[in-house]
Amino acid sequence: MNRIRPVVVSALALVAVASLSACGDMADGAQGPQHGEPGHKMLQVGTVNGVGAVVTDADGKTLYRFDKDVSSPPTSNCEGDCTKSWLPMLAGVATPMLKGIQDTQVGTATRKDGTKQITLNGWPLYEYAGDKAAGDMNGQGANGTWFAIAPDGSKITAAGKAAGGAGS
Repeated sequence: MNRIRPVVVSALALVAVASLSACGDMADGAQGPQHGEPGHKMLQVGTVNGVGAVVTDADGKTLYRFDKDVSSPPTSNCEGDCTKSWLPMLAGVATPMLKGIQDTQVGTATRKDGTKQITLNGWPLYEYAGDKAAGDMNGQGANGTWFAIAPDGSKITAAGKAAGGAGS
């Protein structure tokens, strides 16, 4: 009976160590918890026809940056009505999973309401409410200030289907 307890404790410790190590860097380039776990976000590189590589969320929706934001220090200037069309990508409970994105370029900015917004190379990230499916880029060039973001954090100026959008 006394021999069973150390075996059970050892087995539980092994399971805990294996679970923790699974959250580290993975060989396929993904980092962090598995997609779909509550509170976790994903940044990945996707391709939009005619444009090339863009940063997308877990569902393949294009992510954007706003020229009126500031990258150093990271500051969002899209507030109020602006956030109805341009949805801030708020940080989850853990570091986002990354596929094709350098972890050193990912951070957060504290918004005026105290929430944390995910940044890429200092630029706060947004989804456009007018993008309904993976690969949509309807917010590209909106008001001359909204642009899809490249994997290195630079803005993509290639033509896309521009939209009016709020938040100039």
